[in-house]
Amino acid sequence: QDMVNESEMYSMKYVMVDFPGNQCTRDYYLKRIEHFFANCDKDSAMLWYTGAAEKGTGNWFFKDGVITFQDVFDLYLTLLKGKRLTLVCDCSYSGKWRDECMKKFDEIGVGACGHYSKEQGIMVGVFTSCKSDQEAYELWYPQDNMEVDEEKKRLIIWGKQLRSGQTPRSFSSTLVRCKNGREGPCQTDISWKWGDALLGHLVYLVRGKDRGKAAWHYVLVDEEK
Repeated sequence: QDMVNESEMYSMKYVMVDFPGNQCTRDYYLKRIEHFFANCDKDSAMLWYTGAAEKGTGNWFFKDGVITFQDVFDLYLTLLKGKRLTLVCDCSYSGKWRDECMKKFDEIGVGACGHYSKEQGIMVGVFTSCKSDQEAYELWYPQDNMEVDEEKKRLIIWGKQLRSGQTPRSFSSTLVRCKNGREGPCQTDISWKWGDALLGHLVYLVRGKDRGKAAWHYVLVDEEK
């Protein structure tokens, strides 16, 4: 919480802290998230979930049901569009939400560059404590994967592999992917898709030597073979 406050960028509010025997319902939490988005008084909001998640989906699990990425995204489009939303999912199978977010951006036609995201006012980042097929055995504490940029007063979230072997995943729709940088006009091919990055694990950078000189090349691996 101290780190988020220091960033001077995010609106932060406790949605609810559950204790054993005192868990609230799915609808209760959705109402709290709705209120949080509707009353956000800064340019960015962060929603951090640590708890149980549904296997195969990463959906946030409560005593009477789950909250899905679509549930949160619909509230964002209705109440927070034009501002940045950062979702931190510190739970098992959470990488699935990162994948779902990227697919959703392709589905609604947001080009695969931060220029398009900002232009359309749909700016979402998803940071997960593990991949979509991993269980979270270790909490993703802020001191391990977060720090504050003192100069820019913004929060930086890292994706360091945890001691348990969990591999954090991340997606930020504001990431500028074209060579013109943040200020120039976008030169990204509109046919590029955010989901293309989901195949990034099939591309490897190989370093070595060629005729005694340092060399490198990329290798594209056929997953089926």
